[in-house]
Amino acid sequence: MASAHQPKGRGRSRQQTNALESTVPTATEVNVATTSDSVEPLTTSQTTTMSGRGRGKNLKRKPVVPEPHMTIDIDSSNSSWKVSDLNNHQFWSNDRPLKPVELGTLGQQIKVLVNYFPVLQFPHKGLVYQYHFLAENKRKTSIPRIQRRALYNSWLHSFYEKHPQINPCKIVFDNQKIILTYEESLPNIDEFGITEPIMGINRANRSEEYNISVKRVGNAIDLASLASFKEIYEPNTENNLNIDDLQNIRQVLSIALHEHCSSTADYIYNRTFFRNPSPKTYGYWDLGLGKATWRGFYSCLLFTNGSQRLFMNLDVSHGIFQKKQSFLDFLRDVMLHSPCGKYHYRHNRNIKKAYINDVLEFFDRNMNNAYYAGELEFLLKNCKDLSVRSNVSDRVIGYKISGLGESASTQTFKWNERDKSVITVENFYIEKYGIELELVKYPSLPVVTMRNGSFLPMELLGVEPVRVKRITDEQRAMVCDNSSLKPSDYYRSIISVRNNTEEQNFENDPFIAAWNLQIDPKMHITSARIIPPPKIIYNSRYQISPQNGSPPSVWQSTNIKFYHPTSFPSVWAMINLSSTMDKKSCIEFYNKLRDVANERGINCPAPVIYEEYDLQQYSTDQLITALQDLMKKNNDCKFFLVALPENTDAKDRTYGEIKKLCELEYGLGIVTQMIKVGKKPWNYSKRNNLLLKINTKLNGINSILDVPEVIKSFFERGHHIMYVGIDLSHGAPGLSRGRSTVAVVASADDVPSRYFKEVYLQERPADTRRESWEYVVDMKQIMKSLIMQYYEKHQNHPPKAIIIYRDGISTSEFDTVFEKELTAIREACVELSSVYRPKLTYIVVNKRHHTRFFPEKDGDNVTAGTVVDSDDVTNPTTYSFFLNSHHSDKGTSRPTYYHVLYDDNKLKPDEVQMLTNALCYTSARCTRSISIPAPVKYADLLAFRANYYVNINEPPNTESTDQETNIPINQSVDVNNTIKSQRIVLSSKLENDCSYFL
Repeated sequence: MASAHQPKGRGRSRQQTNALESTVPTATEVNVATTSDSVEPLTTSQTTTMSGRGRGKNLKRKPVVPEPHMTIDIDSSNSSWKVSDLNNHQFWSNDRPLKPVELGTLGQQIKVLVNYFPVLQFPHKGLVYQYHFLAENKRKTSIPRIQRRALYNSWLHSFYEKHPQINPCKIVFDNQKIILTYEESLPNIDEFGITEPIMGINRANRSEEYNISVKRVGNAIDLASLASFKEIYEPNTENNLNIDDLQNIRQVLSIALHEHCSSTADYIYNRTFFRNPSPKTYGYWDLGLGKATWRGFYSCLLFTNGSQRLFMNLDVSHGIFQKKQSFLDFLRDVMLHSPCGKYHYRHNRNIKKAYINDVLEFFDRNMNNAYYAGELEFLLKNCKDLSVRSNVSDRVIGYKISGLGESASTQTFKWNERDKSVITVENFYIEKYGIELELVKYPSLPVVTMRNGSFLPMELLGVEPVRVKRITDEQRAMVCDNSSLKPSDYYRSIISVRNNTEEQNFENDPFIAAWNLQIDPKMHITSARIIPPPKIIYNSRYQISPQNGSPPSVWQSTNIKFYHPTSFPSVWAMINLSSTMDKKSCIEFYNKLRDVANERGINCPAPVIYEEYDLQQYSTDQLITALQDLMKKNNDCKFFLVALPENTDAKDRTYGEIKKLCELEYGLGIVTQMIKVGKKPWNYSKRNNLLLKINTKLNGINSILDVPEVIKSFFERGHHIMYVGIDLSHGAPGLSRGRSTVAVVASADDVPSRYFKEVYLQERPADTRRESWEYVVDMKQIMKSLIMQYYEKHQNHPPKAIIIYRDGISTSEFDTVFEKELTAIREACVELSSVYRPKLTYIVVNKRHHTRFFPEKDGDNVTAGTVVDSDDVTNPTTYSFFLNSHHSDKGTSRPTYYHVLYDDNKLKPDEVQMLTNALCYTSARCTRSISIPAPVKYADLLAFRANYYVNINEPPNTESTDQETNIPINQSVDVNNTIKSQRIVLSSKLENDCSYFL
């Protein structure tokens, strides 16, 4: 079938080497190592050989990699370790810093709108009674939320008919198992409860009998406690109400507030409500591959200790769902993007779905035998999260799709109801349901094979709209584009949700009225400040400050030399993997890059080596082998500039394998810079941004800061302050299988611009579901390594203070993750020296929240540098503040929420806010401030890079008996032997403070 065939390669399989220099001696072969469960370095006698598989099979093991910087002899009694006056009790304390009484004062005072709506009225008296609700059928199967809500409504209607004196609007349900009643208890229901039969509709859309059990649980919640609300947050006030009690009350009021929208929503998760939109309505965007974006809203209640006690945080939210459509339409939607579909419709980009006749050809084994397996694999990959409904029985199918069978007229099975007689699918539906299949005329249309072994005709299946977690990069870009709203549009969208009677219906909701709640229709206005930005110093002659008309966090570096420009290595290689660039194009690219490099002060000699590979003829394994052979002949090559292939799958795979080869121990140990070849040309700005990364990777410094006086001491030479960033990456949802990569970076210089780093892989067994994903198991070993690297570089002087920016911890994990990690950091310090007690500051960085700020008058984003620490908005119990440190060219800025959980350095609000803002200006990747401090952003980038090292989104190799991997690791296990932690050994050929992960 010509239409389904793939395009043939262009025959560009040759390798080209521009030997401008003489051949150099052969490099050693690339190898990896591993160790067993121990934190100590292993001897070579303890190493094992590895019979790897897949793309790493050509890597061999060699002697084990020792732990970094742990073999150095240090004098722990040396006076240089005495860096503070902290006593033992102070150093080991976990006391949180109190919320400052005096807020920050620096900067321009302004007013901003926040998407918090004051709760003008809420109950200050009355009891709330709690009941446990349980619905069971005879089979004891799980009951989905929508069905559980319907059963609750049926029971409540029946109960109200028996007890008409109750007010049903004072009874609310949390959609799970809790019923709450306000001021009135349910008659005749005590702790022993009642059980009643109720008829309801099951998942098969048939009537079925359920047993409904309701019983009284827990103590009644007294809302009169809210009358003494202010006293709760006074540290010296004695009262019987604590923070946990207050959170219980907040949860009760939230359930009452959202009773209407939770009963009408089609999908609810994480306090976000979605209703199934029409494809023609606002709030629906088709993403292709059978998926769509829905716009919903987020809503929750928040207590504060400011001018208002209670707010409703309201925000717009977006989710990815399967489109509700017939399975045949889903099939046409998906196969438009299959390998055969892309080739067949390459000249018709406006088509929305593949034609059914073309799809039938794709799945015709006789006509398309060469590509049938690939088409089937592509379809099944997009069916993994599918929920389908049978149009015959009108019920959701509980089994997953496992494959395709033959056509309905030829596919047979044993019919159990007819003594296991063999029958075709076509005849089964005629005899069982009296249905004649219409598409039997297509002999190549296969039936769907379910995991329970049943066969279902495609024409009788529909796709249900369920939430989707995994999407492609192209779909992710579409979601970002669809969900990106101008600040003025974002504001109007929130107000629209607030006033839309179909969404929340605050004014006419009988439940809200019965619970004495009233919500302000206007957003709250709160105080804010715009703190001054630092100046950017490129060299002794140039200091860049904001220009007129430019955002204060964006600057230009045109025709300005870097603060410390570097030079390209004398021997470096350009590796061309692009299918659209030839050698002439690469030379033209280099000439333009060299011109910009000269402006920045960078010496950029011509590449000595030029290699060109056609990935249509070279596998990834062959490419890696070719690069190894290349380095054997040119082992003085120190830098690769790689033009990546255009194909998305090949690009990602090639990117990861080259990074793994060049950056891990026993690999090549050279710096790489990838470039993406796209439709848009590489203009001056792109080349300049490319040189920002290259200059930093090759040990240069792009710029330094001239900061305001209040934080001068944090950037002075010799201050010996180490800035640490910590982050974990968990891979794609549903794919990482309990594995996470841990990245910790620590500043190596005073700027800071260079960073030491450690990378680990953590694996959480399936039976440790309650263990936090965010806990860094080997924090002690990590910090010992980073402090020792700092100690060596600074002539035997350890850091006097360590300021930690920790990403990824939710509020509920503050008490567990924070205390475990802080204890491990202290243990690392005292193991290095008993007198070593640096001053520690531990700050949590949170971007996952729903708080947004808007200027009071204009419709633009809030200015970069806007800080909000008002009691009206911040957490009433923690030392916290919001900071919008960046300028958004597109969409609405999301501020970052910072929590200072520990602080030996006694940072005042102005100091911690100015310091955090200044660190957002030190990213080497761009000429603008970023949304979070550079140390934690670098940790995020390194954790993401580590995902490529370990192929975190691919299943672990379960065939190897010793579970060996094809990466160099040192291994340890946490004290409870639950979470397995393995250190990924980075190349010792690269300088330990080289930021090659940018």
